[in-house]
Amino acid sequence: MTDKILFIVIFIIIMFSFSYKSYAVSRGDAYLLRVGLICTLLADFYMLIIYNNTIGLIFFIFAQTVYFFRYTRMYAAFLLPVLTGVFVLFLFSGLTLDTQLAAIYACTLTAGALTAFFRRKAYPFPNRVFIPLGMLLFVMCDINVALVNVLPAGPENAAARVLIWVFYLPSQALLSASGMRITNHLTSIRNKE
Repeated sequence: MTDKILFIVIFIIIMFSFSYKSYAVSRGDAYLLRVGLICTLLADFYMLIIYNNTIGLIFFIFAQTVYFFRYTRMYAAFLLPVLTGVFVLFLFSGLTLDTQLAAIYACTLTAGALTAFFRRKAYPFPNRVFIPLGMLLFVMCDINVALVNVLPAGPENAAARVLIWVFYLPSQALLSASGMRITNHLTSIRNKE
């Protein structure tokens, strides 16, 4: 039941990104953000509702690849998961498919988070804060996902389970809002008053 409630909260957060069409930082940026968020929503659907981590990881890899492209606008960004996958398969061929996908995902997530930080000045304020902070929280969430999978049952594992959501929900809220040109939106609201 908790997984379904969390999925509904994530759905509501992500749908917020579709509410500010006329206040987007740019049409292309909003489009890429929404594609990344939809991939994230699909990943969460597969992981929280259907309990298929393999497909969920694939959608998370797509989401991080889209975010990497959003921040760099380099078409070579779409080679990132492919090249990472070849590297992982070459070096770690004895691992399970889910572990290999998790390694590919970790690489794409790291690349996206670092790029969000280095390219933050390409966005207006406060978006330049929302994007790297949202990606940092995404990384912190997934560090706790990894801890849940390696720690034995106990208080540390339980704490990591809680921290997943402490970091994940704000990360999605910040990323969802990161495509909105906030200063223009606030000016428009003030002018209507």
